[in-house]
Amino acid sequence: MKNIKTHIYFCIILLISLSIFSEKTIASAALKKVKYNYLISVPEDYDKEPGRKWPVIFYLHGRHASGTNIKSLERYGLPYYLKTGKKIDFIVVSPQCPWGKNWSSEDWFNPVFDEVASKLRVDDSRIYLIGMSMGGFGTWSLANRMPDRFAAIAPMCGAGDIKWADNLSKIPTWVFHGTADRQIPISRSEVMVKALEKKNENLKFSRLVNQGHDISKQFNNDELYSWLKQFSLERKQFWEEPLPFLKMIAAKKVTVHPPERQKNNSIASVQEK
Repeated sequence: MKNIKTHIYFCIILLISLSIFSEKTIASAALKKVKYNYLISVPEDYDKEPGRKWPVIFYLHGRHASGTNIKSLERYGLPYYLKTGKKIDFIVVSPQCPWGKNWSSEDWFNPVFDEVASKLRVDDSRIYLIGMSMGGFGTWSLANRMPDRFAAIAPMCGAGDIKWADNLSKIPTWVFHGTADRQIPISRSEVMVKALEKKNENLKFSRLVNQGHDISKQFNNDELYSWLKQFSLERKQFWEEPLPFLKMIAAKKVTVHPPERQKNNSIASVQEK
């Protein structure tokens, strides 16, 4: 009898909880449901320019850094270079994927982005996505699911699905892959590049000769960040959707883009509650 009462009490509490949960906004509900740790790095001049909004890079790690030890993110990839002195003019968000999941398992991006945007001055027309290995897979996948969210992407030693080509066709993309990669063969990137080369006008492919799966030195490549900076959603929308008066001219056939604030070389650890 006692067990029956306990079971009934549990069901009542569960129903009340579900009722309260359903009244929350989508973003806050997702924050409660999806828990991701992440690191944040801000540019060195962030505090010196209080009126400026900054571009944001989302960095997706490989499987080795999955779990709950946030410090493991600093041992490799972009967070490692930022910790050891690399300076770039971007806010960098490095989420940590839980064990047993991949970057496509859950809708983690919107909750994390909303949290960051509520605390830092972000330019939401210049959000970039880069990732390596499992993070390379995640970069392709997330860009496919949210093609209007990112100004440019840079998948490294990853893979995608050629069926995504139409969704990815308007996102500036720089692909990196080592020719000697035995873990994820370069052919996995080559097929994506082939599917995109006639659809995407801003496509680059770096075949890193004799390099294996570890191509993390590319995160120390200043050319990558200069390339990202030239793209913004505002610029993209301008060319894809001309201003009304330009449409009128064309019709007449007339020729005529917090968490605790930390500098790039000091990274803050943030955990969603």
